[in-house]
Amino acid sequence: MWPLLPASLPGLIVVIGLACVAMRFVVPVALRALIEPLREVVGVLAALLVLPEFWISTARRRDGGTPPYLAYVYGNGVGRLATLGHQGVGTALRSLARAATTVHPLVVGIIAAAWHVAVHVG
Repeated sequence: MWPLLPASLPGLIVVIGLACVAMRFVVPVALRALIEPLREVVGVLAALLVLPEFWISTARRRDGGTPPYLAYVYGNGVGRLATLGHQGVGTALRSLARAATTVHPLVVGIIAAAWHVAVHVG
């Protein structure tokens, strides 16, 4: 290209441009798209945590008894944790998506340039 410019400069410009576009447009969309799948994961984990309580309660009822009080407390606690998990995942990912759009392109460019130089020097 030009004799005074390093050979990796065009690649560096492309990396910085792609990083800025990704941080501004791709990362927020990806984070918002992850909200519902991660909420589903929280629901599945809650169901798995309640499963032993369900087995104990079912066995007690089958034998003509009533489930222990602790089973109700445990199930209620898992339900509350699942609700907090649902809300927490949504709030955290929405906040991260909003924060990703506010990162200054200069910061993204410096980080991308440092990464590009580190990869090509090492």
